[in-house]
Amino acid sequence: MVFERKVLSMDTLKFHSKMRALLWVRVAFDECMVQERLWWLSPSKCRFDSKPVTLGWCYPPHGWLKFNISGMATEEAMGCGGVLRDEERNVRALFSGPCDAIDADLAKLGAIITALDVIIEIGYMGTGLIIVEIGSLVAYNWLLNKDRRPWLQQTTFADMERRLACVGEVAFSKAKQHGNEIAETLASAGISRRVMFKAWW
Repeated sequence: MVFERKVLSMDTLKFHSKMRALLWVRVAFDECMVQERLWWLSPSKCRFDSKPVTLGWCYPPHGWLKFNISGMATEEAMGCGGVLRDEERNVRALFSGPCDAIDADLAKLGAIITALDVIIEIGYMGTGLIIVEIGSLVAYNWLLNKDRRPWLQQTTFADMERRLACVGEVAFSKAKQHGNEIAETLASAGISRRVMFKAWW
């Protein structure tokens, strides 16, 4: 930060540290099960006493990447988040931040658009097959059936279609129970953020 003359707020620095630590814990220790929603409040108190019974995250097919996304809403604010992983569960990109939406389902559409923007910014367009996995059945049905899409959100869907045309082959899927936890954690953290955080490697 000194050599590149960058300035980070304490909030952003804490977010970076907690996010990297969470990803490291998830990859390094399969037996260490944490409640990811509590991670942001108190990392020392979020460990499960016993291994929970979950269906968990499903690996994408060989050669595919999977982008789990989520949008959340409170009475005061909306947030969205997403994590891109490969077939070995390695995190390739993530985002978390505020979302301009009027409810949780529309926040999920904002999360899809942000995920597509990340794919374009990384330069993955047309280079691989990507699954975008979403937790909301309502939003998933909107993606599959254009007749069910809310009329007032036609501009949002048009923006999404333009990005999809740039990205290439994208398949949408509905996340299984407990299969979208990191994305939900990022969306929950995004509610309290003032700006969108994006990172990839």
